[in-house]
Amino acid sequence: MKSVTFSEIVRVRERPGFLRRIDTWRQSLPWALTLLGGLPVLVLALHLIDPDTPLPFLVLPAIVGGLLPVYMLGPGRFEMRTRFDAHYMISTLDEALGALGYRRTAADSTSIRYFRPRPWLRGQEGAINVAVREHVLEIVGPVGSLRLLQHRIAR
Repeated sequence: MKSVTFSEIVRVRERPGFLRRIDTWRQSLPWALTLLGGLPVLVLALHLIDPDTPLPFLVLPAIVGGLLPVYMLGPGRFEMRTRFDAHYMISTLDEALGALGYRRTAADSTSIRYFRPRPWLRGQEGAINVAVREHVLEIVGPVGSLRLLQHRIAR
């Protein structure tokens, strides 16, 4: 992949799709129950292992770890630049996203949309949109998926 360069993944300043809607209890409820039930159990177990550890040293990392999935689902973008026509990179992109569980749902000459079917995500959430320009593919999607995609294509 010597003729392809990747830009840094940049956060898009908007909320993840499941935080924008009020009616997303189907996605929020399992996550909230896991946090409410799992984090106290985790903190209690760690406190029992080492009772001398101050409680803030246990609670704060547990809360940060519980919020990490929300951070990784947040939208981001990066660009794949190439010296040749960017349309030639689409097959490589299809292969890499297929390996990550994504399927192509819509395509035209200037944009492609990929979707990974998950029962807890709706059609818009977790989708990856690709804008095709002359020498650039601009890819927008969840930050965690974009990191995996960059790693898979760079190999």
